[in-house]
Amino acid sequence: MTTVTASPTESTNSPASLARRKAVLQATVLENPYIPDRVKNGLTRRQAEFLSDESREILFGGAAGGGKSVGMLLAAAQYVTEFRYAALILRRTFKQLSKSDSILALAKDWWLSDPRIRYNADVYTFTFPAGSVVEFGHMEHEDAKYNYQGGAYRFVGFDELTQFTEPMYTFLFSRQRREVGSRVPLRMRATSNPGGTGHDFVRRRFIDPRTRDPRAVFIPAKLSDNPNLDQDSYIESLSFLDPLTRAQMLAGDWNAVEGGRFKKEWFPRYHLRGDHLVLVRPGETRERTYHVWRLPMFLACDPAASAKVSADFTVAGVWATTPENELVLLDADRFQLALPDIVPRVEALWNKWRRHPNGVWIEAVAANNGVYELAARTRMPARRLDPLGQDKLVRATQAINYAATGRIWLPAPGLVSGMPLSEMESELYRFTGDEKRDAHDDVVDVFSYAARVLASGPRGNLARRSHSYSEARDDRAGNADRHHAPAHGHP
Repeated sequence: MTTVTASPTESTNSPASLARRKAVLQATVLENPYIPDRVKNGLTRRQAEFLSDESREILFGGAAGGGKSVGMLLAAAQYVTEFRYAALILRRTFKQLSKSDSILALAKDWWLSDPRIRYNADVYTFTFPAGSVVEFGHMEHEDAKYNYQGGAYRFVGFDELTQFTEPMYTFLFSRQRREVGSRVPLRMRATSNPGGTGHDFVRRRFIDPRTRDPRAVFIPAKLSDNPNLDQDSYIESLSFLDPLTRAQMLAGDWNAVEGGRFKKEWFPRYHLRGDHLVLVRPGETRERTYHVWRLPMFLACDPAASAKVSADFTVAGVWATTPENELVLLDADRFQLALPDIVPRVEALWNKWRRHPNGVWIEAVAANNGVYELAARTRMPARRLDPLGQDKLVRATQAINYAATGRIWLPAPGLVSGMPLSEMESELYRFTGDEKRDAHDDVVDVFSYAARVLASGPRGNLARRSHSYSEARDDRAGNADRHHAPAHGHP
């Protein structure tokens, strides 16, 4: 088999790039002696696109029936003729790996009968004549990623990536390396349908154009792209699923969320005009304008005292309240830090807003009580929040009611620089209240606590007296240094 030397990325549609893709597919798939002829003959257009793309990181699929598993195994096998080539394919659990229709079962179907290939059932590894290997593994628990710490793989494949956590996925990048002058590219490949524990990070990393890593490639493949399946009977089988799962699997709908308690359409968006917030509801022409510094403000914080990437996030939000008893999210921060480093980060957000928020409300229970105690020693007006022993869903009820009646305003996308709005919205809309299904709910807690602070009234206890624009226009000249609002949300 002829091996094509890895080359720098070229323009995808240039003649040179197309010729390169054709040569890669020919050399590594069509001329590969270890790929069964029946598989080569059934190669789909989307699989060919996936296999000929030499980008470092690719997600393939996004819907059921698109030929993802075959594509993944083909990708792992592309360079098995190369000396010391090593490929690793992962499923989340051993049970998933050992099923009769798993990708490991597919590999056995291709290679167990080939006398040239040795299979070690103890370590789920196929060894080829060149000394190359295709290894299969699982990663059921977070720390299981360290089982691969000593590995050196030129190919790593995650079958059903949304079943994994983001730290599991990103850790395996550290296990990829090759010798100087190697003709084999380093490749990270994944397949997946929407849904699952890792849905949010996969959507953020590969799908959402606002957050997608420019180095991460998404190649969609749906049932309609796979002529090797009886599509009518498969669609009939999927028709027995609930509407959400059917949308995720058949249509590859990454926005379909089961049991989401907050709906995107509930949240109106505000804009800025100089020093003023501009509030206009969708479908209405009436505009309300408020001087940002003359609205009551407070800060709500749900701490998570851990710097581990697998831990929950500390989330802090700066809120304003309107005379109509609405909440306006002005700014937010979301981070993972150890306990001593949380308070300086929250204080920085308070200082960013010129210490205008006259209440810094912090959940103070268990380990979080230490965060509150440290905050109380600063100049911040720290106030204690107690979850009252309520579960997440009960705590969120007030915020859900406020949102459902359009009383929580979010900034227009891109309005507040540095604010992790996309990540916050993603968590918010996927919140179900079921702790077994919600990967993170720290943003929801901040919304819940903000609604509770507002409802605790009277509003005069929250902050300074509020003025609408029409009420305040005569005294805008006073206190000019205090009331200078940030352009684009920056104090």
